[in-house]
Amino acid sequence: MSDMDTFDYVFFDRPLAESFAGQLNQQGIQASVLAVAETGEETVCEVQVRQALTDEQMDMVEALYDQRFFEDQAALIEGNDGGAQADVCGVQLRLSSGDYTTVAIDPEIMNRLLSVLSIEEIQAFLHQVAEDIEHPKTGPVCQRLPQNEGRQ
Repeated sequence: MSDMDTFDYVFFDRPLAESFAGQLNQQGIQASVLAVAETGEETVCEVQVRQALTDEQMDMVEALYDQRFFEDQAALIEGNDGGAQADVCGVQLRLSSGDYTTVAIDPEIMNRLLSVLSIEEIQAFLHQVAEDIEHPKTGPVCQRLPQNEGRQ
């Protein structure tokens, strides 16, 4: 197995990490939970998937992770769980190369974004930003719109 067959998913709540790993295992994807760091009351956990995944499996895992991670971060940011505030949040994006990267976002900004946008809208926005960074475009924005989109 190569390093490309290992995927790591970070959580700040061990029960949530264990729940995520359990859901993956139910789907036939081998996942294990590792405690990466413990600082005072906070435990950073990593869920490791150490197997090759099909594109369909990867999409399912990413969608589940994004949903669970955003729920975890929103609870921490809003203080709904009575625990410590998060120091950082992140959104995982798939690049055109097929690699994944995590965009770190200040929790206060993430909280403000989540107050007006859905998780899917935030991901779509960041995906567009990544796309334009990876494949720079020139000219006015109005000329870059796909021809098949109508104007409203």
